[in-house]
Amino acid sequence: MQGQVFFKYLILSGLFLDSKNIGLRYDRIIYKEYSLFFIINLHVDPYYLESSDPTSFCHRYSPNPILNIAGKFGILSTPCDTPYPLTNATFEFMRSNFKDIDFIIYTGDAVRHDRDKLFKRTEDQVLDGHRRVVEYIQQYFDLSKIKFMPSLGNNDEFAHNQLPKGPNDLFSNLSQIWAPLNLNLTTHFLNGGYYRQDIHSNKFSVLNLNSMYFYKKNKLLEDCNITDSAGALQLEWLERELKNARQEKRMVYISQHVPPMDDTNVELYSPSCFYSYVQLIGKYSDVICGHFTGHTDKDTLAFVTADKEKDKYSIFALNETHILSTIATNNVVLTLTNAPSVKPTHNPAIRLYEYSTTYRNFGVLKDYIQYFVNLTEANEIGEAIWRVEYIASRTYGMNSLGARDWAMVLKEFESPDSETWRSYVKHITVSGP
Repeated sequence: MQGQVFFKYLILSGLFLDSKNIGLRYDRIIYKEYSLFFIINLHVDPYYLESSDPTSFCHRYSPNPILNIAGKFGILSTPCDTPYPLTNATFEFMRSNFKDIDFIIYTGDAVRHDRDKLFKRTEDQVLDGHRRVVEYIQQYFDLSKIKFMPSLGNNDEFAHNQLPKGPNDLFSNLSQIWAPLNLNLTTHFLNGGYYRQDIHSNKFSVLNLNSMYFYKKNKLLEDCNITDSAGALQLEWLERELKNARQEKRMVYISQHVPPMDDTNVELYSPSCFYSYVQLIGKYSDVICGHFTGHTDKDTLAFVTADKEKDKYSIFALNETHILSTIATNNVVLTLTNAPSVKPTHNPAIRLYEYSTTYRNFGVLKDYIQYFVNLTEANEIGEAIWRVEYIASRTYGMNSLGARDWAMVLKEFESPDSETWRSYVKHITVSGP
């Protein structure tokens, strides 16, 4: 539909609209033709025990009843993962309230952490974790109408943070587990764990990357400056895809689990992979209209800027203490969004995006709504109530989510007393409206 814009994506963390919080009535929001969900860091733990001891990763009860404080829907700021009641409530909310979803981007970490030394994960349990997410999608959504596109997280492998060069057993197993999703899993996936999925008759594409082949904690691989290393081959594939998109005048989203750097500006990729990746997405920023990651459980932004004289690109991320006075905001070419998770490190959250469906701007991001659950309240009343945490256009005063729009927001951020900066800092840890 010409001129219509809309896209939903949930960052599994909060899912219900409360008119008291932002002055909107849920039943008056008009959802337009296209939408998508964006889901991150689910970490479903089938062994989570309500009223257990968080120091045992919520897997066991303490003989001291005072320590058994794990809530029905999870517990904040502990190493415990996501219980079934929170997962079920999240998917039920999505099915009940967002029926015309276009597609779902899932940035990985389907499987529980391997933190419990008394309850080590097995390879079968890892594969069962992947099957469980597919089963949820099949149960709650019509896969003939909605495309679900997962990426690999750093906890989705047989060994935490470690993934060998493909082809390997994980990729071959996932190609079978993900078969009901009807994805474009070619030899690139079997060899590298990444794939391209075209949307709306090839009007734009989602490039689902395997950030484990860039991640510096993956000690099984060489850096990207080594010819034929797993990361170097993925970068070659990515550049071909971006070059083709530019030639075909087709926009793309990039989805992966681990961002290039965290909110403290620590580089998360190996040195050569990091440098090459930033240069590549900067060079092709004209065709990248969305860049989605998870991993940190925080709601943060990072910006790619251009040094036009040197034809080089840099990246910086924003946290609570970042000083913006030295940033050339006029040189922003791309914004990277990192979204919070359903896993209750902070309050669970999901995000609903809107994108343009006009001919020349198909896929360009227009807005997003972030929903959240007050986990303390949910555990007290026995019900997960989803509310709007914030709407990007209203909170940051934006007409769309392009690089120029974010550059204007950065100018507002330069003042530590600005309302927009205070809002950004508050929402980093999903602190509510």
